[in-house]
Amino acid sequence: MKKIITIILLTVATYATSLPTNSIVKLHTSASSANYKYPWQTSKIFKFLGSGAIIEGNKILTSAHVVSGARFLEVQKENDPKKYIATVKYISHQADLAIVEVKDKTFFKDTKPLKLNEKVKTRDEITVLGYPLGGNTISTTTGIISRIEYASYVWSNEYLLAIQVDAAINSGNSGGAAIDKNGDIVGIAMMTLKNANNISYIVPSVIINTFLEDIKDGKVDGFGSDGLTFNHINNDSVKEYYGLKNDNGILVTNVAYGINDFKENDIILEIDGNEVANNATIDSPFGRVHCDLIIHQKQIGDKVNFKVLRDKKIVSFDYTIQRVEPLIKREFNKEPRYLIFGGLAFTPLTKNYISAIGSNTSGINNLFYHKDKSNEFDEAVVWMQDSFPHKANRGYSSGAYVVETVNDIKVKNFNHFVSLIDNLDTEYVVIDTMEKEKIILNVKEARESFEDLKKIYYLNSDRRVD
Repeated sequence: MKKIITIILLTVATYATSLPTNSIVKLHTSASSANYKYPWQTSKIFKFLGSGAIIEGNKILTSAHVVSGARFLEVQKENDPKKYIATVKYISHQADLAIVEVKDKTFFKDTKPLKLNEKVKTRDEITVLGYPLGGNTISTTTGIISRIEYASYVWSNEYLLAIQVDAAINSGNSGGAAIDKNGDIVGIAMMTLKNANNISYIVPSVIINTFLEDIKDGKVDGFGSDGLTFNHINNDSVKEYYGLKNDNGILVTNVAYGINDFKENDIILEIDGNEVANNATIDSPFGRVHCDLIIHQKQIGDKVNFKVLRDKKIVSFDYTIQRVEPLIKREFNKEPRYLIFGGLAFTPLTKNYISAIGSNTSGINNLFYHKDKSNEFDEAVVWMQDSFPHKANRGYSSGAYVVETVNDIKVKNFNHFVSLIDNLDTEYVVIDTMEKEKIILNVKEARESFEDLKKIYYLNSDRRVD
């Protein structure tokens, strides 16, 4: 049976008086959800519950997906009917973490901040704390740490260190603390495998501490990357070809735009003195884990030393960690951008839009499988599948085609596309797509059509570009 990873938002109830229950809070979130398929429509408002843990400095640590898009946020302590208004101070969508603040500091009376413990290993016992739907008392579930390994976080699709636990974590535990026998936080409840018995994941304290260090300067820079695509080296012929004499090293096959320290066909041998095995793992306090852990424990702007084999010679250099954004990004806490021109709709190509249109994305995936940012191209623009029928656009339909040129001028990004459309001084405009589809519109008719469209389809604006 196929296993599907899902975000967890509610829970079941048990109670244990010996646990630090005064440090675990319930969050009531009213949030808006952007509509990337129909970006001209008003965002929907929905409500849900989550959990959080009080940490040093009168801060509440929780999951990003519990408070993302929050328009109104309240927190509540166990057995206390009063709700306190709160705000999201910092949020890391990458690591699915957030810090919530409460203006009324009386909320923290009789509470004790929890400490974080990074020193965990498999088979350690843990207890997960959170709040049930409709209840006022804390739910507790116990289990052990099954694995400590890299995993794709469902909220962000980021590949970060995660802890797999067999404690039953049900909907609503998101943001709740997983604690050790001393009552210290070893992780924050994040996601669970649907259709699997008691397989859940928590964000480990080592990732949480990187996030907490990041926000000390008052802003979220995020987790860095080396911007590399690489292959494991398991074949003896490959090892002989590159002159490798042991089981260490991974092969760089692509270097992201803007990364200048590495070259294709580099063999990464060591990172900060840690030998990198042929399967891209290093030895760590958590066992063998992905070598990205070294970078993910540091901050943007920090330096990391790399030792590589280049042209069969050992080269050592310091790499300054940076945030490498992919060509097709996932947006958070942002209203989707769009432009309606001649009744046809255009939007930046984001993972949000791809997700919104569902399975009809094979063409996009094929087009961008090998594409990267460049000086001439840093954001794709898509001709949306949905349009507003009008005599100006009769005969046109889109399969989510990607715009390539406007009147033979290559489109750099969405803002550039909007500028090209707004500054047309020709009788006709020709828009070509990467799929070799062609749009030809009368510019005057297309511009004037919106007066009809807003009356027919009750549209407020032909655009959102910020």
